[in-house]
Amino acid sequence: MKKQTVSILLLSLSALVFQAEVKAQAFDSNKWEGFFDQEKFQMNFENKTADLLKNAVYLKPEQAATDLVAAEGKKVKIDLPKARKKDLKPTAIADLLRESFVSFAIAYDCGNCHRTHVNSSSGYVISEDGHIVTNYHVVEGFTQKDKNKYLTMSVQGNDGEVYLVNEIVASNQAADLAIVKVDTKGKKLKPLALGNTAKVGEEVFVLSNPAPMINYFTTGKVARNYLSPSNKRNRLPQTDITADYAAGSSGAPIVDRFGNLVCTVSATNSIYYNPQEQKNLQMVAKNTIPVILLKEMIL
Repeated sequence: MKKQTVSILLLSLSALVFQAEVKAQAFDSNKWEGFFDQEKFQMNFENKTADLLKNAVYLKPEQAATDLVAAEGKKVKIDLPKARKKDLKPTAIADLLRESFVSFAIAYDCGNCHRTHVNSSSGYVISEDGHIVTNYHVVEGFTQKDKNKYLTMSVQGNDGEVYLVNEIVASNQAADLAIVKVDTKGKKLKPLALGNTAKVGEEVFVLSNPAPMINYFTTGKVARNYLSPSNKRNRLPQTDITADYAAGSSGAPIVDRFGNLVCTVSATNSIYYNPQEQKNLQMVAKNTIPVILLKEMIL
């Protein structure tokens, strides 16, 4: 009986090992080529951020709060790529966006485990040497919430490379835009070209991270170009689009059919039949920041 029991246990253990090996092979193989592995991407983001935090100088919440205020109204000199003129297919636009798109994260310590966690939003590259654009409110959130648990800001490109934010170089609170700098260690990043204001009716394309989904590509039209309401401190140009995005998409790039940046994701506006009680949702307007306001931040 004892020998039989041991044999059965050994057989069961072998079966479990075999299953684990099969799962590992399925996970690591190229069998599902073309399908994005979101869990692997997130794990890589957390692990590499944690490694960088051990050895690199990084921007902390207290310093970021000071730097964000100091960067207000500043302009940064950037060598921008020339605007694209070739009409692209949607698949080519998605490929182009993935090269310049970054997951823009706040790295934090949950206090309950040894891991470094990342809470991702969106951003995009505008210079080879590491200038990244995201929303002002994304950076501001890092400076205001749970300062004791927040560690730093980091970005990950779709090539799996992770960089820590080490400088806030320009900000415009009214326009909800911020430009930060990462240390690329000499590696050249792939910047997006800046286009012009998109006309109403033009097709636009968005790549973003609507939580919990990463690398979500949507298309739509420019619904309207307008000035923000007079109750705002500064009346600035705004663009509404019909392409979908959601929480986590903040700071994402919006491009035209040539692959040139025309807007930056900023906010959503839910419209209810009964706005007082927020009942009977009728539509969600997608509010974005036109590229003209980003250009004002660049020399």
